[in-house]
Amino acid sequence: MKSNFKAEFKPDSIDLINFIISHFRIFLITGIMAGILSVVISLLIRPLYESKVILYPAANITESRTLLGEATSNTTLFGDDDATEKLLQVINSEQVREYLKKKYNLADHYRIKPSEKYPNTIVAEKMDRYIHSSKTSFGSVEIRVRDRDRELACAMANDIALRSDTIFNDLQRNAASVMLDEISRSYELQDRRVRQYEDSLKNLEGAAILKAYATLETETDYLGLIRGRYLEALALSQQTMPYTLIVDRAVAAEKKVYPRRSVMVIVSTLSVLLLVALILFVAEGMKVHRTDDRS
Repeated sequence: MKSNFKAEFKPDSIDLINFIISHFRIFLITGIMAGILSVVISLLIRPLYESKVILYPAANITESRTLLGEATSNTTLFGDDDATEKLLQVINSEQVREYLKKKYNLADHYRIKPSEKYPNTIVAEKMDRYIHSSKTSFGSVEIRVRDRDRELACAMANDIALRSDTIFNDLQRNAASVMLDEISRSYELQDRRVRQYEDSLKNLEGAAILKAYATLETETDYLGLIRGRYLEALALSQQTMPYTLIVDRAVAAEKKVYPRRSVMVIVSTLSVLLLVALILFVAEGMKVHRTDDRS
């Protein structure tokens, strides 16, 4: 005798209200258990607090200025989109990340064991998860830091903004120092040339003296130009300029941003109830008909 099984799904055969009422006890018990389990799990999750800084790039990032830092007539307060992109690049740079890792001992703070095979990679992954910077719709830059320690999240967010400004100034001073060395050599060469022309005047007479004086005047003017640029480069190598304009500094958060326990409990409970309802619905909608050789 051979048996055949045929499954037939009939969704129209189940009345939704009667279906819920007939399985109300199952739904009630399942919902309570899912809710309790969700609450327990949410309580075991360490809360995270978020602090953020809002800042704009200063026009110094892209504005053409004299070596002495004198602004041109069309100087604006805020930088453009190009300045914003450069600011984001510095904020996300390895210099900033290394600074934070050392200052706050993030490997220890994130509880990364020294015996880990790739501790630096794990720290980097943690920082990618908890530290974010992005451009806002207003053209500003938002730095957001999350951490289980609300005070540390606040301090790190503010430090990122300050460190980016420091990096820009370091880049400026380093570039000015290189320029200062080059201009210094040019000044020494030109100074020797002027002195040579001055010495040569002692042996000249008549029209030759007038021609030599004209040449000397030109060379002396050029020496003065080089000296002016030298002084400008010297000033740039020593001064500090603002490259970021902080609108809102970070403050310690009063409320956690994660986890949202009420949302977690509601979503988890509804998901379990939906799954149970689907299983019961399929079980009742499927009718198995058994036929044999006598049919």
